[in-house]
Amino acid sequence: MCARFNRRVLTGLGRFDGCIVHLTHTDLDAVCCDALFRRKYGNVFTIFSSVQDYSSYLELLAQAKKKVDMTLCLSDLGGRTDAFEVVARLKSKGWRVEWRDHHVWDERFFEDIKSVVDYLRVDRELCACEIVYTDLLEGDAIAKEVAAIGRDRDFWINNDPRSEVLSTAISDDKSREEIALKLSRGAFADAEIEAMYALQIGRKNKAISKAIRKSVLLGHTAVTTSNGYTSDVAARLRDEYHSTTELILRENGIFSVRTVAPVSNQIAMLFNGGGHPHAAGGNLSFTRRDQIGFKLVGYRLAKVRELIEAASRFDHS
Repeated sequence: MCARFNRRVLTGLGRFDGCIVHLTHTDLDAVCCDALFRRKYGNVFTIFSSVQDYSSYLELLAQAKKKVDMTLCLSDLGGRTDAFEVVARLKSKGWRVEWRDHHVWDERFFEDIKSVVDYLRVDRELCACEIVYTDLLEGDAIAKEVAAIGRDRDFWINNDPRSEVLSTAISDDKSREEIALKLSRGAFADAEIEAMYALQIGRKNKAISKAIRKSVLLGHTAVTTSNGYTSDVAARLRDEYHSTTELILRENGIFSVRTVAPVSNQIAMLFNGGGHPHAAGGNLSFTRRDQIGFKLVGYRLAKVRELIEAASRFDHS
């Protein structure tokens, strides 16, 4: 996180007159979670974060001036060991903390966090927004539809065309907030969403084509670089190469992994990450020198080779 963004979050928190802070992921499942929190509570301060970065946001919240009766609600963010200490500090400062997730958790960390937070629910059979729905708004027809759309995309069912449109329309935090607000009111499609989708679909197709051109197949593992549209890129790689593992890297060292065998989270956990059995992400912790080296030698960079070799060890094909 940059200092400018930190100041913006702290300034926003200082002006916030509600009591619900929502820390969540960046995909459609997370946006659907946010829509449900907005539908339930109305006034919500939301922070969207990658799974790799959310501990930094927790630290930022711990530094913020505490108002009375504040509740931090985490959703769609897997358990990370470096989150425990700061969550405990938040609790000591009087925060109420609730956590709803569907990633794979380390059992020991689960028990540690459970002993500290006010509420914890991890259910891998549901997507995160379904957990929020059943906990907070079960029986609400609009909330049920929001949760169904989130599940359709997050579990890659793709039977509901609205999930593709909404997922593609998301491009930054502003669009996430706008779509979450619309969904909270039961607006699943309108001219503004269609315009956002039309703008992004061209960018997505261009990004996928660029990622395919940069890709290589190493054994059963397809590797490429892309700064967005991870799931779509992975799906195209699998179609292109009939691969069993797909690695999508960013220039800063953050990566996503998709696998046919249920081992994605195990690979990601080796590199400061986690997620689902078939889809996860982590961070190779690139230094500035690594970033330069990655531009020069690409997939031959030592840290990238280590990731590729780890993925190959988990390949059960």
